[in-house]
Formats: sequence, structure tokens, C-alpha cells
Amino acid sequence: MRKLPLYLGLLIAFGVPGAVAAQEEEAQEEEAPPTLRLSFYQCDLSQMGPTGEQIETMEIPIWEELVDEGMVDSYGHFFHAWASEWNVGIYTVADNIEAVLAATEEFGNRMQERHPDADAGLNQVCPSHRDGFYVFGPRTGDDEDEGEDEDEGGS
Repeated sequence: MRKLPLYLGLLIAFGVPGAVAAQEEEAQEEEAPPTLRLSFYQCDLSQMGPTGEQIETMEIPIWEELVDEGMVDSYGHFFHAWASEWNVGIYTVADNIEAVLAATEEFGNRMQERHPDADAGLNQVCPSHRDGFYVFGPRTGDDEDEGEDEDEGGS
């Protein structure tokens, strides 16, 4: 019985810091802002017909699956309204860069499996492209709790 306090002391000494560290890690993960990948393309918009159809009928359904499975938060395309020669873009939002890359790889696997004869999509009609990864900073609606407090205290 004399060893019981010793064992409890060791358990507390070694167990509590690990539990605290795990809680801190969880808190950091919860607080980490999402990652945004932007891909910009220089495209001949007059050649986008078949590519646009492929995007809508083959690619977007796979990305919708990846969103539904929680691999990414969202994915989509945007097109030049008024800007530079980088006239077509793709955005992907996920928890971190690793998640974006894993989802992109999974997309490629599924695309190859389901549509092995599909062309190279945007890469076929867009001779140049560039990618960038960004981490969200301050933004509107950033504090979800603040909005809830306003609703509760209303008229």
C-alpha cells in the first residue's frame, strides 16, 4: 500500500502533462484557419466548350464526393470578368495544405478510374497556370460566438 501514493504521483506527473498537451494541441487544431488553394490559368476562352462540359459532368461530381466525405470544405471555378491575362481560376478550401494535396491526389485517382479517356481538361486549352496556397486571416463572421450573443440578447 505504501507504493500506491508513489504510483499515483507518477501517474499524475507523467499523465497530466500529456493530457494538457493533447488538449492544447486540440485547441490549436480547432483555431487553425483553413487553407485556400488558388490555381490561375491563362486560357483561350473560345476553346473552353468541351473543357467546360468535362468540368461540369466529370470533375465537379468527383469534387462533390470529396466535399461530402470531408476531404475538402469546398471546390469551384471562377472566370475572368475584369482582370489580367489569368482569366480562369480554381479554388479549393480545406483544413490545411496536406488535405488539399491528398484530395487532389484522390481526385486524380477517381478521375483516371472513371474517365480514363478524358483529356487533360484545363491544361489542354490553357498553356500556362500557377498555384498558390494561402491561410485565411481576419475576416467578417470570424467570431461565431459573437453572432450568437447578439441573437440571444435581441429585442
